[in-house]
Formats: sequence, C-alpha cells, structure tokens
Amino acid sequence: MTWLIDLFTKPSVGQQVLAIAITAALGLMIGKIKVKGIGLGSAGALFIGIALGHFGLRVEPNVLHFIQEFGLILFVYTIGMQVGPGFIDSIRRHGLVLNILSTSVVLLGVLVTLCLYFFTDMHNNVPVLIGMLCGAVTNTPSLGAANSAFAAAGVETSLTGIGYAVAYPFGVIGIILVMILTRVIFRQDPNKAAESYSAEIAAHSKEIESCSLTVENQNLYGIMLKDIPGLVASGVVITRLMRGENIFTPNGETVIEQGDKVHIVGMPEAVCSMEKIIGRRLEKPITQESGDADKKIVVKTILVTNKKILGRTIGSLALAERYGVNISRVVRSGFKFTGRLDLRIKFADKLRVVGTAEGIEAAAKELGNSLTALDHPEILPAFLGIFLGVIVGSIPLAIPGMPTPLKLGLAGGPLIVAIVLSRKRKIGPLNFFMANSANLMLREFGLTLFLSCVGLNAGIKFFDVLLNGDGLHYMALAALITFLPLAIVAAVGHLVFKVNYLSLCGVLAGATTDPPALAFANGQANSEAVNIGYASVYPLTMLLRILSGQVLAILLLQAI
Repeated sequence: MTWLIDLFTKPSVGQQVLAIAITAALGLMIGKIKVKGIGLGSAGALFIGIALGHFGLRVEPNVLHFIQEFGLILFVYTIGMQVGPGFIDSIRRHGLVLNILSTSVVLLGVLVTLCLYFFTDMHNNVPVLIGMLCGAVTNTPSLGAANSAFAAAGVETSLTGIGYAVAYPFGVIGIILVMILTRVIFRQDPNKAAESYSAEIAAHSKEIESCSLTVENQNLYGIMLKDIPGLVASGVVITRLMRGENIFTPNGETVIEQGDKVHIVGMPEAVCSMEKIIGRRLEKPITQESGDADKKIVVKTILVTNKKILGRTIGSLALAERYGVNISRVVRSGFKFTGRLDLRIKFADKLRVVGTAEGIEAAAKELGNSLTALDHPEILPAFLGIFLGVIVGSIPLAIPGMPTPLKLGLAGGPLIVAIVLSRKRKIGPLNFFMANSANLMLREFGLTLFLSCVGLNAGIKFFDVLLNGDGLHYMALAALITFLPLAIVAAVGHLVFKVNYLSLCGVLAGATTDPPALAFANGQANSEAVNIGYASVYPLTMLLRILSGQVLAILLLQAI
C-alpha cells in the first residue's frame, strides 16, 4: 500500500490530478444536495476545495493557476457561444427596460462596494473586497477577471477566493429573500402574475401567423407571384395555392389566375398588408380543404446540417422551383423568422417547409437534416475561438481616466469573441456552432475546474480568517452588496416601470446570473415570464460583471 500513500502525498503529476479530481467529484456530489429545491450546484466544488485545502491538500501553485485559468476560459467561452446568437435579438424583442434594471443592479453593486471601501476598513484589504463583490452576486467569471488583474499587479489572489467564499452563501439566499419580500410587501400573487403576463403577450403578440386569401385584385391576374407589389419586401411567403379543387406548392414564377386562393405566412403587419393587396381573408384556410390531403401536401421541419449550403439565401436555394417546396418559417436559437428569400441559412437552423412528401424528402437530403451531425462538435473552431479570445483579452485598451490600460483578460476576451463568432456562425470553411449537449458539458467542466482550484487556494487561509480574523465582518458587509441593489431595483421595477412580478424575478436572477434563484422563481408559477426575463438580461449582465470587477480591481489597487 506504500505506492498508494505515495501517490496521494508525494508531489507528482498523478498526485495533482488526483487532488483536482477528488475535489471536483466531492464538490459535485455536495452540489446535488438540495434543501427546499435549492442546491449549490457546481459551487459545491468551491467549498469542498476550501475544506480540503484547509486540511493540507495541495497542488503546485503554477499548475493550480493554469488549471484555474483554463477552466475559466472554457466556462466563459461556452457561455458566449450559448448566449451570442440571441444577444442583440433578446434586447430588441423584449425591450430595454429589463436590461436597464439589470444594469442598475450591477452599477449599484459597484456603488455599494465603493462605499464599503471609503467608509469602512475594507480599503486595507482590496482583494477581499473585490472577492466579496463577486461572491455577493454569485458571479464566477467576474472573480476570474479580478484575479487576472490582481495577478498582473503581483497581488496574492487567494484573498479574493476568501472574500468570494464568505459572500457566496448569502449571495444565493439574499436573491431569494428579495423575491419573497417583493411578493409580500407589494402583495403579488405569482399565479395572477402569470395570467397577466400571458394576457399581455397575447395582446402584443408579434408571432408569425398564417391565413388564406382569395385573389380579388383584378390587377394581379396574369402576373407572377413574385411580382405581387410588396410581397418580397414584406417577407411574406406564399406556401400553397388552390386553383379549383387542386392545391399545390407554387413558386415565384407561378402565374395568378382569377379564382385562385393562396395561403400566406408572415408577421401580423405584413399579413394584414398583403390582405389589402390580394383580397379578403377566408374563414376556412385552404390547408383544411380535402384537396390538400389528396395531393399529399405535407408540412415538416428540416434541420440544416449540410455545410455546403451555409451562408446561402433561401432564394438562392430555389427549393420551390426544383422540388416544389416552400420554406414558411425559420427557427434559430429560439427566435422565429419568416422564410423570406433574402434570409441567409445558418447551421442548425430549423426550417418549416411545405410541399409534397417526395419534394420535402429531396430537400431534406440537400439541407442535411442529420441529428447525428449535432452530436459531433467541431473541435477546430472551438480551439481557434479560444486562441482569438486570449489574444483579444490581452490587448491593452487605453481609457481616459484609467491609470493603466484595461484588458478584457482571460474572462472578457473569450466571452466577447465567442459572442461574435456564434452570431456569425460561419467564417470560410469553419462553422462556429456548438451543440447544447457539448456546450453544457464543457461549461460545467470548466466551471468545476475553476471553482475547485479557487477553493483549494482559498482553503489555506479561509478558516483562519473566518474564525480568528474578520470573516463574520466580511459576511455582514457582503450581505449589503447582495441585498441593497436588488431591493432597490425590485422596488423601482414594480413601482416605476410596472414590470410583471415574474418577469422582475427573472431579471433579479439574471442580474446575478444565479441558477438557484432562477429555479426558485420558476417554482412560484407556471409561466415563461421568468425564463424570458432571465435570458433577456443574462448576456449583458455577464459582460458588465466581468468588466466591472476588473475595472474596480485596477482602480482600487491604484488608489492604495
């Protein structure tokens, strides 16, 4: 058994791998334990790391630093790949109010931190203070960005881990406490809030709609469909045409005849506009006519996985002309578009197509429609994206008023690059797409590595600071960073902006990028309001958290 004892005690590559692995494994086990639906998740690795570090488990400092930073890079890069496609669209679709509120939470948190710096004894311990800021909002990437700034200045980073760890517990509990207090003080009923949200969405729905029209405009007789005034510009797609008892899939060169009936798909305003140009709306859509079934006109969703067609427009594919198939809708990263001819195809787009079974089968072969293609992630683009992210993060940015150039660092650089690449999707032969399963795996792997290393590093001094130093004092101050910004924004969001209670809970969870708080908010009522609020503010909040932690660290270090 001597070899086993040596493996765990004598410095070696194997010993250091074992140290990280046992910390991560035990941490994830602890993270799965839930109390009233609330668990630590990956953060369990942080606290197990602290415990093991306290009892003497060590990893060589350079190795520990490398694994910690590499885990951070994996984590933020995969976050960028996840949120990038909907980063701008979420702001456009759900408005600026939610993002204004979440930005206010970030800025107020910075303001409270500055007050603690100037009006308490925390000006003597800046690394702990910045760690408290990161832990108070349970934001791991901001901790990584701050650590990079401290490391560049030659400051011991274990203290930031201590600050993060003492602040983290109330960081989770405090968010949920604010949600409960908001519900009680303002007498909010989550179920009524869910009903109100559904009614509001229905009243302002901008979802794609479809209807059938009878061609009554005599000026259209004898012209081709593509020449209908405003049709192409509106993005409306004509998916089916009924002539007599015959229903078929038309193309742009199909000539209109008197008595024709067409089925169109588009945004509500565009559909209304086409109704005025083409003719009155039919009560019974032609899709419900028996002739539709007789001609075997079917509707199917096709997944785009053929790399050869990526970047081409729907019009250039000419599916209607070649296969008698029309694309009515495109679903991309949760957002729906009409199948307008100038829309460019991207990898993993879901196309809603209409046509004969034979035509759709031929179109599906051309488009790919392979689920297995999503199970084989592109490794080369991922490494290239990380490479570019590290370079971008290392670029010094001279900002007026800043004593030293600002760098996005190993957290900000990969995040920004991932957002840009995931929106672009394809550059030359490289496809920057990451399937959800692969993204989740790498994200959790990177986060667990990072937190394990932070815990092992912080555990050396944690209990000494907590029991013999100012640990409890730090906890109390960190609670202010958590509670005050969230309470203020919750009150303003309800009283001033009249934000739906469930949407507001989603904003609070997103502003702190906190999954346990999101789970609690979702448990209050069955509504998409929470998830939409969370997703709408998450990307911008994550970016602001990373930059604010780093900027504040640099400024306060210079002020010492």
